Amino acid sequence: MRTILKVGLAVISEGKILLVRKRGGEHLILPGGKPEGDEEDIEALEREIWEELGCCVERDSLSYSGCFSDQAAGLNDTFVSVRLYIGVLTGAPQPLAEIEALDWHPIQDWDNPLLAPSLRNSILPRLAGSEARSFEESGKGLRELFN
Repeated sequence: MRTILKVGLAVISEGKILLVRKRGGEHLILPGGKPEGDEEDIEALEREIWEELGCCVERDSLSYSGCFSDQAAGLNDTFVSVRLYIGVLTGAPQPLAEIEALDWHPIQDWDNPLLAPSLRNSILPRLAGSEARSFEESGKGLRELFN
């Protein structure tokens, strides 16, 4: 069985998390991607978020939330391990590169079959806890950027 390593960014506002859907894909996933070469997690996040969303990650806002492993969305015989960070974006995200759509998804709705297994089974249930709520309360009103 193959394992993919990914760094993912949870951008949370008003009880919702920013998710993306790749072109031709059916599952909602976290923005982020695979580190290239000797990239550290934060460098990979910055590059991927710029490529996928045209935004910058505020480094000072980042907080590591853990590593989550599950079946990779839409890939048989493949697992994904997501090193998850919670953070803030600078700029209004828009779908770029391989990203077809953005979705502000309610954190409490982790039963949605369109969610990647890692989101449905572990990431969203964890974020629905006090850690995400306390992060959001100290956030910067991100939703104002997207209205």
